[in-house]
Amino acid sequence: MKNTLRIILCLLLVVSCSQDRKAAVLQEGVWDPQVRQALNALLARPGKNAYAVFDFDQTSIVHDISNALWVYQVEHLCYGAAPSHHFLDGIPTPEDRMPGTDVSFAEMGATLSAAYAELSARAKGGASLESIRASEGYLDFRARMVSLLEAIDAQYGTWVTYLWQPGLLAGYDENEAKSLIRSAIADQLGKDKLAVETWRSPDGRWGGEIQRGIWVSPEMKDLYKRLKAAGIDVYICSASLEMIVEELACDAKLGFGMPADRVYGLRFVPGEVVVAAFDADYKQPNREGKIDCIKAYMAPDHGGASPVLVAGDSNGDVPMLTAFPDLQHGLVIDVARSVESAIGQLAAQARAEGNKGTYLVQPSFEK
Repeated sequence: MKNTLRIILCLLLVVSCSQDRKAAVLQEGVWDPQVRQALNALLARPGKNAYAVFDFDQTSIVHDISNALWVYQVEHLCYGAAPSHHFLDGIPTPEDRMPGTDVSFAEMGATLSAAYAELSARAKGGASLESIRASEGYLDFRARMVSLLEAIDAQYGTWVTYLWQPGLLAGYDENEAKSLIRSAIADQLGKDKLAVETWRSPDGRWGGEIQRGIWVSPEMKDLYKRLKAAGIDVYICSASLEMIVEELACDAKLGFGMPADRVYGLRFVPGEVVVAAFDADYKQPNREGKIDCIKAYMAPDHGGASPVLVAGDSNGDVPMLTAFPDLQHGLVIDVARSVESAIGQLAAQARAEGNKGTYLVQPSFEK
C-alpha cells in the first residue's frame, strides 16, 4: 500500500514539474531565438516581487489603437458633440497657421465642422454610408482630417496629438464612448486588416498616408500568459487614453484578459461626458511620466522593486526602458525607428550584444 502511494505521489510530482516547465517556456512562434532564450530564462527564475511593464501600441499590439479608433470615427462619421463639433479640442492656439499652409487651425476646424454637419444630414436623411463615402465632400473631409492630424503633430508635438486624437470622443458619456471603442476594435482588429492607405482630397491639396488595422499576435498573447503563469505580474503603461486601451487589453478573447487595475494609460478629467482635458491629479504615462506612473502605482505593490522586464517600441518608451538599474531585460520591439533615435540606439546595442545583454531586440510581429 505504501509503495503504491509513493508511486502515485512521484507521478503527481512529475506531472506537476512537467506542467511548471511548460508554463515557463514560450511558444516558438516567430521569436528571435536569442530573445526567446533570454525570456525563457527570466520565466524560469523570476525572483521575488517580480513584475513586467509593457507599452501597448506597436509593442503589445501591432499598430496603434488610438489611430484605429480615429480611422473608425472618420469612416463612420461618429463624433459625440454633433452637430456642433468644431474638431479643435485640445489645440492650444487655433489662430496659428497649419505648417506649410495659409490656413489656420481655426479655419480648418470651421471647414470640417460645416462638412460634417452636411454629411451627417445626408446620413440622417437616409443616404447610405457607402454612397456618402464615395462623394467628393466626404473624400475632402477625410483628407482634411489627415492633414489636420499631421499639422497638430508638426506644430505642437505628440503631447497635443495624444490629447486631440482621443479627444474626438468629446461629448459622449462613458458608456457611449466604450461602445464606440468596442465597435472600432471589431471593425479594425485582424492581421488581414493591417494596411497603409493614402487619403487624398479630390483637388489634391489635402491628405496623406494613414495606417489602418490593429492586431494582437499569438506570440505576445503567449508572453503575457507565460509571465503570469511564472508568477510575474503584468502591467500596461501606455500613452494612449486608458479608456481606449482597456477595451482591448481587458478582453479575454480578443486581447490579454488584463485586470483593469493593471492597465495605465492617459486619463481625461472625470465627468458625466468625455472632455478633452487631462486629469492633473494623475501621473500621466507619457515619456518620463511613465517612470512616475510605474513608481507611484506599480512598484508599491511589489515592495518598491524595479520591474524585471520593460517592453517598448518608441522614444517615448526609452525613459522607462533605461530608468531602472535592477532591470533584467528591456525588450525593444523593432518597428523600423530611425537608427539615430534613442530607441534605435537601444536596438543597435541589443544587436551588437547578440541579444545576450540587458536589452533585447525583437522584429515587429507584423512581419
